[in-house]
Amino acid sequence: MLHFISKSLAVLFTALSLGGCQGKAQSGAPSVNFEYRGLYTPSNTEEMQKTMHTNHPDYDWGLWGHNLSKVIKDQTVENMFAIVDGKRDHQQLCFSSKELYNCVRNYIIDQFGYGTDTYSERISIMPMDNQKACTCAACRASGNTEGNATPAVTRFVTRLAKEFPRHQFFTSAYHTTKAAPKTILPQNVGVFISSYGLPVCADFSKTADYREFVARVRAWKAKCDKIYIWDYERNYDDYLSPYPCLLALQSRFRLYRKLGVRGIFVNGSGDDYSAFDDMQSHVLALLMDNPDTDVHLAVGEYFAQHYPVTAGLLTNYYWGLEKRVKTTNHQLPLYGTMKEMCDSYLNAKEFVDFRRQLDAKSKLTSGEERRRLNFLLTALAYTQLEIYRSGILPKDGEAAAEMCEILKGHKEVKGMNNRDESGHSIDDYLKKWK
Repeated sequence: MLHFISKSLAVLFTALSLGGCQGKAQSGAPSVNFEYRGLYTPSNTEEMQKTMHTNHPDYDWGLWGHNLSKVIKDQTVENMFAIVDGKRDHQQLCFSSKELYNCVRNYIIDQFGYGTDTYSERISIMPMDNQKACTCAACRASGNTEGNATPAVTRFVTRLAKEFPRHQFFTSAYHTTKAAPKTILPQNVGVFISSYGLPVCADFSKTADYREFVARVRAWKAKCDKIYIWDYERNYDDYLSPYPCLLALQSRFRLYRKLGVRGIFVNGSGDDYSAFDDMQSHVLALLMDNPDTDVHLAVGEYFAQHYPVTAGLLTNYYWGLEKRVKTTNHQLPLYGTMKEMCDSYLNAKEFVDFRRQLDAKSKLTSGEERRRLNFLLTALAYTQLEIYRSGILPKDGEAAAEMCEILKGHKEVKGMNNRDESGHSIDDYLKKWK
């Protein structure tokens, strides 16, 4: 889902300090809630990182996500890959491989050195993003089973952490590494626990998934002090339609604080444009600094500052979506169709009326507000087309033609090429409408 990042030591020296970037609230006071507040969104620019004290994987990780294979791609040998169902499988790594360890070790030395009293790098060591676990003789001896790769992975990470005590290492609790290790991990090892499966809704406290998630966090916390959560804030099948996730994420952040979680990474749309991302990124930054932030107030204040002419319309519509999610407690889909969105929170007729009013009022704006609204209205044209395509509203030929013309303007918007995580392009979508 995310890509590999490598940076020069000169940049890192100024960006990081031993133990990671400790964030601050806008007032300048140290945050008492989460030490790491990551946002993978197009709105989390370098400027936002400075003013809101957010983190971004492109700037503060030496090795990020499930990208270990990219480190070894030019030096691969067969022994680096896993044995799955008795056969060598190039879709997963063997974390008992001496060759793999030496390759990663040399990479760390070449790229980051051993660290100093004032410089520490964050390095993630995670299996490839699938359900496969190595069951070679060495991995089985470490404790691996067909569905559990935690023993070999954490042994690998522990060895690196002891050899490079000034660097910070992170692994994942996801897929085959959900189970906590049986041994206590070194102090410079942390874990990203995926919240995938935890319902994205305002109140998830009565679900079995909630109980399972809490048990997993507590099990890992008994073995590892630095617990981070890998969270989600988008419908990854549709970046361009409204996705009112703020109250749902506020509930999650409050839970994380209660559980003693030390950091959050919110996986958004990466570099791809998504509707309302500027406002949502701002409010999420506030929530990661203080989960008790008044979301309604924060939304209204953001729109008032950046959309002075249309603030009332934007606030009323967006907050109406959030209230609907809270009142109905419908689960937001992380991968969902337009029908599923409409079943959950999006009233099609209300949306079409809102988009029409916003388009009319945008003509009274100028400057930065007009620019932002042009971007938003371009994205929302896709939503209206999807409402017609899905049969939720009868197709209005004239309106559909107008939406297609508006959507063609996506080429003028930075990052508005794809409509989903899979990289399906807007241009291909428009060709199908033709």
